[in-house]
Parts: sequence; structure tokens; C-alpha cells
Amino acid sequence: MTNETKTRAALITAASDFLVANASIVTSTETHAGLPTLATTAIAWPNRNFDPAGKAVWASVHYLPGTPETRSMGPGGSDQFTGFMQIDINVVPDSGESELMAWGEKSRLYFHGGRVFTYSGHSVLAISSNIAQSRLVGNHYRASFDVSFRSHLKRPILT
Repeated sequence: MTNETKTRAALITAASDFLVANASIVTSTETHAGLPTLATTAIAWPNRNFDPAGKAVWASVHYLPGTPETRSMGPGGSDQFTGFMQIDINVVPDSGESELMAWGEKSRLYFHGGRVFTYSGHSVLAISSNIAQSRLVGNHYRASFDVSFRSHLKRPILT
């Protein structure tokens, strides 16, 4: 598995943990309890069939990588890989603004800048997280959470 694939896996795993677990998060100053969670069946993953019908609250996850940039030259050098992951939380219109605000609080706590996510020994750094303005999309009211990331990829040594 390449480090590029491990970067994606680390972020998808973090998104899953964010959405289905961590109903409470402990910070250096306090414990934040009663945070929202979803069932795994209420999440639309990349390239998977999903039907939001009948779901009052559901999420979609989008992984949007950039192009790796050279950080050190030559065989065995490294590239810096950046991009972002977008998590959309969707609620039924005319209900759930407080639900979206709770997800926003959880997002700021969970995806804070400087947090490291690891998968199979490969680390990914959350650079920042952002909440876009909520809007009506189709039959749902949506808030989008963006997590910018940075990862370093070791280039293979060719012989």
C-alpha cells in the first residue's frame, strides 16, 4: 500500500470515527459530552451506492487530494501531499439547525489544526478545518465541513 493510499485511508478512518463514535471528546480544559453521532448506514462513502430516502440526518464524505509537490530531489526523496476532505451533514429542512450547530462544534474539536491521524504507520496532519455556510441542497439542508491536510510521501528508489 503506498503512502498516498495510506493518506486516504487515514482520513476516511478519521471521518468514520468522527461520524459514528466520539459522543464525548476530552480536551485539555474540559469534557464535551452529548455530541452527535450517526449510524454507519447513514453515511454516503465515496464510490458506494447510497439512498438518503427516509433518513432525517445523513452524511456524505468526499476525499479531494491535490497534486504531490517535490520537497527533496532525487531517488528516495520526498513529496508533500496536500488536499482536503469534505464532510457534508444533511438534515430535513425546517428542522435540525441545532443538530448542525452540534456537528460544527464536534468538527472544530475533532479536526483541529495540528491533529495527526495515522494509518498503518503513515501520518497525516490536519492543517485546518472550516465550516461552510449552510444551504438547501435538494430535499435537505446541508452544512459542509472541510478538513485541509498535509502528508509527506517518500518516493521509491529506482534502480
